[in-house]
Amino acid sequence: MFFNKKNLTVLFIATGLGFSGVAMSATNAQITVTGNIATATCDLIVSNTNIDLGTFISSDIKAAGVIAGSTRAFDMSLSNCSKAFDGKDSKFIQMHAKGTALATNTALFNNIDKGTVGVEVTADGKPVKPNSTIPLESIKTVAQNGSAVIPMTVALNSTMLQPGSQRIEAPITFSVSYE
Repeated sequence: MFFNKKNLTVLFIATGLGFSGVAMSATNAQITVTGNIATATCDLIVSNTNIDLGTFISSDIKAAGVIAGSTRAFDMSLSNCSKAFDGKDSKFIQMHAKGTALATNTALFNNIDKGTVGVEVTADGKPVKPNSTIPLESIKTVAQNGSAVIPMTVALNSTMLQPGSQRIEAPITFSVSYE
């Protein structure tokens, strides 16, 4: 059998492409699909989607709990509400917060492994825990296509005195619904 350089080059390229396809193929794939069904909902708007709570020196953290100077207040606005809400019959607009809980305190958010500091969140003056729903009792009425404002805070919260160096990251997805 006789191969010229051109045919041999094509053969090597074809062989290499065939092996690279096998080497790069994955054996598994995972996706996460989520959704909600609600009687009514609103669009959520936050003026700052990246909130930096600062850098703190471990030896300056003298107690477990909220780290002094780390609290930031912001407003989450509801707009384009799909139907009117009147707050009758002890019904409230509900806020759901989805995120990863800190392993050492599941009331705090942090998706970094082995952390001892997490993010404490409040909405409407109440604590918001990962993967939980709270009633927004301060919102008494909302008109169809109307809007409302939810006062919120975030702060770093240490589970221990003088925690070790670590990065804190807490992506949180909020949604609201009501009847």
